[in-house]
Amino acid sequence: MFGFTLNSAVPSTSLGLRLTAPVAIPAAVRAVDDIEVEGRAGTLTRFTGWEDTELELELAVSIRDGLHQYRRATHELTNAQAIALTAEPGIYRKVKHCEVGELRRELSGWGFFTARLTCQPFAYLTEGLKPVMMSESGTITNPGLLDADSIITVTGTGALSLTINARVYHVNSPAGSVTLDSERLIAHVSGRVQADALTEAFPTLKPGVNRITLGTGISKIEIVPNWRNP
Repeated sequence: MFGFTLNSAVPSTSLGLRLTAPVAIPAAVRAVDDIEVEGRAGTLTRFTGWEDTELELELAVSIRDGLHQYRRATHELTNAQAIALTAEPGIYRKVKHCEVGELRRELSGWGFFTARLTCQPFAYLTEGLKPVMMSESGTITNPGLLDADSIITVTGTGALSLTINARVYHVNSPAGSVTLDSERLIAHVSGRVQADALTEAFPTLKPGVNRITLGTGISKIEIVPNWRNP
């Protein structure tokens, strides 16, 4: 039976939930602007990013013993930060918010409702949650189909240089380590934002093999890859 898991820890079966219909699997959609230019054949198309994806879950829950199970399920759904469908092994999606519809009592002992989850645009690979440690220069392979906005923690003190695929990133690390979060576009030290940690754009890891060179003063880096597919 198909189901899902919330936040990598709460399976739908533990909430007493059953899917009553297959879940349509969304694909990431590019957001574009089509601009009319006088004298030009056709429009000028500008890529502006990616649109959010939507998951719609048709659910049934037992209400033989009252509404406690329903209320617990809706609480977990509305507070979910990630969802993994059993129909997509090895994949999870990052949830932005969830709307739960009203409970319908259509069968004795069972209630039915719809949960609509708005997710970030991409499907993330679960293997991309595992940190990768590097204490010397080497390579890392991105198995995803898109550039990965990884989280890279650089250990070292002072003005450091980290090279990824021949591009040099100048990192300022006065406190011994700094984390470059390319997904949120912030750098921080122990959770405190450090605005001057990076002077260039945040690094990404392209699909396939990425060559990483640790500059002088860098003792190690830790990468949470965040591999992803459209």
